[in-house]
Amino acid sequence: ASAKRDAAAPVAGGGPKGGAGADVATVQTEGVVFPYDGYIDNIARQLMLRFEPADKRPLTVIVRFVIHRDGSVKDFSVRRSSGSFGFDNEARGVVEAVGRSRAFGPLPQGFSDDVLPVTFTFAPEFVR
Repeated sequence: ASAKRDAAAPVAGGGPKGGAGADVATVQTEGVVFPYDGYIDNIARQLMLRFEPADKRPLTVIVRFVIHRDGSVKDFSVRRSSGSFGFDNEARGVVEAVGRSRAFGPLPQGFSDDVLPVTFTFAPEFVR
């Protein structure tokens, strides 16, 4: 029984199978009360599945965007640059592609606001 307790816990984060726990750490809703954990997990999953930066250095970029009621994305901005224009631009492209495909899905019916502001961190520990 103690061998099971001593085993390393699985690492949460992105990738094809997602993870438990750390995905949500990459998504912030800027003070908006948003009790839909599944939707938040899907935001992280959709972005991380598509993000395959050409620059493999351990860079981090923090971006902001707004998800509209229909699942479309607008108002993209970089909150904190990685210092690499290419890396930042790849993050932008991923957010825009997910927004065009509406892969986040519409905002939950129980959420009364028409938009959800999101701050997302693209960081090496969350990228597959």
